[in-house]
Formats: sequence, C-alpha cells, structure tokens
Amino acid sequence: MRLQNVSFAEQAAGLRRRLVQLKWLLPGMVLQMTAAGLLLPILPGFAADHLGLSQPQYSLMLILGGAGAMLFLVPMGKLADRWGHKQMLFAGFVSLTVVLALLIVSMPPPALTMLFAFMLGLSYSAVLPAWNAVLSYLVPEDQKGTGWGVLSGIEGLGIMIGPVIGGWITSQYTNAAAISLSAALLAVLALFYLILPQNKLVSAGGTLQHKREKAHGPDRGS
Repeated sequence: MRLQNVSFAEQAAGLRRRLVQLKWLLPGMVLQMTAAGLLLPILPGFAADHLGLSQPQYSLMLILGGAGAMLFLVPMGKLADRWGHKQMLFAGFVSLTVVLALLIVSMPPPALTMLFAFMLGLSYSAVLPAWNAVLSYLVPEDQKGTGWGVLSGIEGLGIMIGPVIGGWITSQYTNAAAISLSAALLAVLALFYLILPQNKLVSAGGTLQHKREKAHGPDRGS
C-alpha cells in the first residue's frame, strides 16, 4: 500500500477544519478530564479520612473499580452502538455523579464502599467506548497519528488542570470539597450531553445508521 503524500499546508487545513467541528466537544473534553484529575491527588486522603479505609482496603477499592470498568467495556460499547453515543454519555455521567455523591454524603461502611467503587468503574465503562467512538469520527483518515495527538493534547489540559485545582481546594477546605466539585462537573457534563443536539455531537455522515443506509439502502421497516 502506497502512502499518500500530504503537504504540511493541507494537513494544517484539515486539522483546522476538525478543530472547528470540535467546538461543541471542547467543553466536554476539558471538563471530564478535569473532573478525573481532581481526584488524583486527594483520593488516598479521602479514602482514609472520610471513608475510613485502611491501605489494603483502599487497594481493594481501586481493584474493584478497575474490574467494574474492564468487565463492562465491551457490553457497554455494544450498547452504545445500539442505543446511541449521546444517550450513553448522558447515562454514564449521571451514574458517576450519583455514585460520587453517595460516597460524599453517606460515609458508607467498607463493604458498601467497595460496591460503590465497582459501580464507579461500571459507570466509567458506559462513558469510555461512547466517547472514543465520538472522537474517532473527528480524526482524519489520512492523519490518524496527528489527529489523535491533537485530541489527546486537548484532553491533557484537563489532566493538568484537575490535580492543581484539587490540591488547592483540599489545602483550603477538605478532601470532600474537591470530590464534591468533581461530582458537580460530572453533573454539568450530563446536562450538557442531554441538551446537546445529536448533530452537534456526531455529524450524520459519522453515525453507524447513516453508514448502514448508505451501504444497503434505508431500512423500510423502521
């Protein structure tokens, strides 16, 4: 297979067009990474001080959260393809918000905390496949490396900002305050994806239904 030579000017023009398409997704890209980044510096302290977990229990909580995500990534990805990426993003961010809020207000016993950790992982598995699918529609076919690099760089802004804000809030207030801000950002994201029109999230040419109809003709029975 021969690679197509694309000039730098053509690459820049293509990426500029993609960034214009991203204007509706930029808030979500930065906010969701900021919400995740907020948790990084304060999660061990929150687990010890607020939830009363020992170090082994904290390690188990992380394992269960990871297991909840890993076990459900494929099923949630299939559901996103059938149900719709917008709907899965909304459902996933609502679930993350609710579980974080429960951790903050209830101070659950360790056994229930482990269940909440598993539910957090499960909720994340609803978001990740749908989000990656949406981003994949915006990556130029002939510039995948550059395109994903740009998208990763934008998301990296949130990862940089989140720990700084989380650390500052914890130093001024409490670990629970930083977790509360993370939950609030996730709630804003859920509302954002609820009201965002479908055609602003993924163009008609990027939907699986459109591709099926283009290949086989519209389904007259639907």
